[in-house]
Amino acid sequence: MNIPRLASDNHHFMLILFLMFIVLGIHAFFTMPRTEDPPITLPGASIVIVLPGADPEDLEELIVTPVEEAIHELEDIKRIETTTRDGMVYCSVEFIFGTDEKEKFSEVVQQINAIRSKLPEEIYELAVSRWSSSDVNVLQLAFVSDSATYRTLEEEALKLKRRIEQISGIRSVDLCGIPEQEIRIALDPVKMAFMNVSLDQVGAAIVSNNLNIPGGSIRADDIKLNIRTSGSYQNLEEVRNTAVGSWQGNLIFLEDVASVDYGYEDPTWITRFNGRRSVFLTVKQKEDINLLRLRKEIQEAVTMSKEKLPEGISLETVFDQTDSVRERVNGFLGNLAQGMILVGIIIFFSLGFRVSLLVMLAVPVSTIIGIGWVDMAGFGLQQISVAALVIVLGMLVDNSIVITQNMERFIRKGIAPVTASIEATSQLSLAVISSTLTTQLAFIPIMMMPDKAGKFIQSLPVTVILTLLASLLVSLVLTPYLGGIFLRAPSGRQRLLFLRRFLDRIIEGPYSRMLEYSIRNPRRVLFISVVVFLASLALAMTIGVSFFPKAQKNQFLIRITTPEQSDIQATDKAARIVERMLDTIPLVKRYATNVGHGNPRIYYNLVPKLFQSNFAEIYVELSAYRVREFDALIGNLRHSFSRITSARIEIKELEQGAPIEAPVAVKITGDDLGTLQTIAGQIENEFHQVGGLVNIDNQTSRISTDLKVSINRDKAAMFGVAVSDIDRSIRAYVAGTPVSEYHDEEGKVYDIVLRIRQGDTLSVGDLAEIYVRSQQNRYIPLSQLAAISFEPSRGIISHFDLRRCATVTADIQKGYYLDGVIGELTPWLEAYPWPDGYGYRFTGELESRQESFGGMFRALMVAAMLILALLVLQFRSLKQSLIIFSAVPMAVTGALIALFLTGNPFSFTAFVGAVSLVGIVVNNSIILVDYTNKLVSAGRPAREALMEAGKTRFTPILLTALTTVGGLLPLTIGGGTLWAPMGWTIIGGLTLSTLLTLIIVPVLYLLYE
Repeated sequence: MNIPRLASDNHHFMLILFLMFIVLGIHAFFTMPRTEDPPITLPGASIVIVLPGADPEDLEELIVTPVEEAIHELEDIKRIETTTRDGMVYCSVEFIFGTDEKEKFSEVVQQINAIRSKLPEEIYELAVSRWSSSDVNVLQLAFVSDSATYRTLEEEALKLKRRIEQISGIRSVDLCGIPEQEIRIALDPVKMAFMNVSLDQVGAAIVSNNLNIPGGSIRADDIKLNIRTSGSYQNLEEVRNTAVGSWQGNLIFLEDVASVDYGYEDPTWITRFNGRRSVFLTVKQKEDINLLRLRKEIQEAVTMSKEKLPEGISLETVFDQTDSVRERVNGFLGNLAQGMILVGIIIFFSLGFRVSLLVMLAVPVSTIIGIGWVDMAGFGLQQISVAALVIVLGMLVDNSIVITQNMERFIRKGIAPVTASIEATSQLSLAVISSTLTTQLAFIPIMMMPDKAGKFIQSLPVTVILTLLASLLVSLVLTPYLGGIFLRAPSGRQRLLFLRRFLDRIIEGPYSRMLEYSIRNPRRVLFISVVVFLASLALAMTIGVSFFPKAQKNQFLIRITTPEQSDIQATDKAARIVERMLDTIPLVKRYATNVGHGNPRIYYNLVPKLFQSNFAEIYVELSAYRVREFDALIGNLRHSFSRITSARIEIKELEQGAPIEAPVAVKITGDDLGTLQTIAGQIENEFHQVGGLVNIDNQTSRISTDLKVSINRDKAAMFGVAVSDIDRSIRAYVAGTPVSEYHDEEGKVYDIVLRIRQGDTLSVGDLAEIYVRSQQNRYIPLSQLAAISFEPSRGIISHFDLRRCATVTADIQKGYYLDGVIGELTPWLEAYPWPDGYGYRFTGELESRQESFGGMFRALMVAAMLILALLVLQFRSLKQSLIIFSAVPMAVTGALIALFLTGNPFSFTAFVGAVSLVGIVVNNSIILVDYTNKLVSAGRPAREALMEAGKTRFTPILLTALTTVGGLLPLTIGGGTLWAPMGWTIIGGLTLSTLLTLIIVPVLYLLYE
């Protein structure tokens, strides 16, 4: 089928079709979802179970074992990891990537529901959540006040919460850091024992007096009257006057044995903003929503709330993802504009004004159409997809350059422009389609990569493929049509085309001589090329290898861990030390402190720690990001924190890529906790000997001390006291027991909680005041029934795939690479005298990188096979297909040299660049071999045909390479550590392969054809 002639005969229809695609693309650009990073939904689930007061070993037996056994019954499990600490179990189950995440999450929920009856009844909380990187807060606000009560702050936050929830596109709005109010019944155990009042009596009296049972209704004449009974408590005075027993013929009221008043639950999450008391409000958006448009509506609600705040309360912004989205997307769009300008300059000074306009038209038209198709494919605008537009920018004009160059050649022969456009395009249409398909085929395997990193970067190949398809249509349809209208025979005035004249001089001078020499000495040239290729492979040993780099954002987290079993007040003191240091740093714009809990989730691959009294996290945002200042600040802070002995303080820099546990992670598996602790301690010591490791963490080093209550069962039986009554009494007095609910006049609900004296901090001596009621209605002191002692216990117990394990993790300091660290650790680990049944495994970045690089290597092989198959189909010759493929090893040489000279590591994105190179660099060979075949078929001798083909295709081949490099330069230079390795890989590989293709391909053609 002659596509150019078909388009020419139906040009009105084609123009309408293009116009429709352009309108679709413009509409998509303004309406499609915009986020900072691509959403990743992984097949997995997290299970959190809270049982206050239980130690890790009890939780392991009561909860972990049945939960893991139930989950293990499911199919397609990749791993199960469980962490158990005082009062809490955190279990995560990851399924094989590619399984239906919704279905697997549903299966996990079903399994947990099925065993719920086997778990302890005292469980305070059981939650199952689905994994998703899109479950990130796009906005975090702080209601700040040093004087207002928490209740006032909560009321103001609730007003804003209700306003924001009414906005379409909002998934959820949450409040953080607000202690729950309760009705605290602070019992006096001595008085209760003296007046013969039991804990059960108090609880039963409160429940019975707080019931609201409908009294039914009666008829009076024709009227129906509802009967209202006494109902629930109306005020606290009624609670205080509840009769709980009798003594010496008099009623005993609750106020006789307890104090009753409003109180706050024990603090579990303390929040501050810039060192001032605050509560946080966080906002999550729904998927596939344009955040920039949504933020305008949220801002209106925030402004309204600010105007109505009481005096003494301020509303501040802690985190706003809109800033990052606008900066990232606009930054990449700026790179795109800069690339367009560079490409335009190259084309203008080589092809002239008319031709450059015609060629450059392919860029905006193809980009806009591609954006519309990307939107239809379900992807939004974020740093990956916009970067793909920059990557493909230079390729968009390749086909149009080749077509217009050929059209000019036909017009110079005196052929009419319309006829020339049809004939010139028809001559090259097959080669252009083939070269575009080879590039697309290189990206298809990347799009199909079955792992987390592949999912993270999936929008890149999709955007490249669709935009290239649009450029192919433009070059075969729109460019010839407009060329027939606007192109004319070149005039004698070509003064501005100095690049064209420069290339012509190179063609007639150095290139002709070099090509002629190469054709006369093919074996010598081929030998030199092979030597250069093999020598370049040695550079691979000196180039560092990384997975994903730092995020290069003006944000970081400070994590504070105090000794195990530290209470929240001790952790708060350590957090305040850090706050005072931050207050002295001019570069710090704002910070948010979270004590007892991690900062709400504000980055896609970070999951905050749940409630933990000895943990605090401070989110820090700087006024600007400048690499040297940022690195110097991080270094200075780490040095300062190392001198603080009361807590371990770490800085967590944000990193790109799919979520991982830690860059360096070693898991030791075995059965005995003591042995695991010993081995993990020795590995931790070895970590400290390796340069470049920071934030080293060994969970087994966290040993806690428990207060052991050893019940004398014989004595308990003799006094007629049930062991369960002893346990229940201890829990009620120490941890508190909710027995009912109280509704105030405004409808707010408060738990009614029984607990020991209000405001007191319990000490060991207070346990002596606990009395337990016997079957003979006597009250026995706890000290008569049990012995109290201190015992060491495990702070954390971890499982990995149902086996006990210990984990040692660390981050890698800037300037160091994982391979160097692993290279130092592996010999030591291999030489370690492992006991029977114990072993180790590297997880973290190494495991994730092996999976992803393995997937990338398979993608490379698949891309090469697909491209080779296409070439064989087109040229009907395996020899010529292999000749065309000779550009690939030259590209590898160029890529390695570029990475070595620029000091960039071979990262995941560099691997993406290497795979894409396979499809890009063969295009030049295709054009060269295709034209040579045409000349040979016309009866020209092979040497003469090769000389003419090389000279004729030199300019379009070099120009397409220059435009691709020009389009990539802004992203490569300004795109940061994520995109620089990929950019230099493509630029280096394409530059060298283009130059050598013009020599090596003719040599191989002569030798094998």
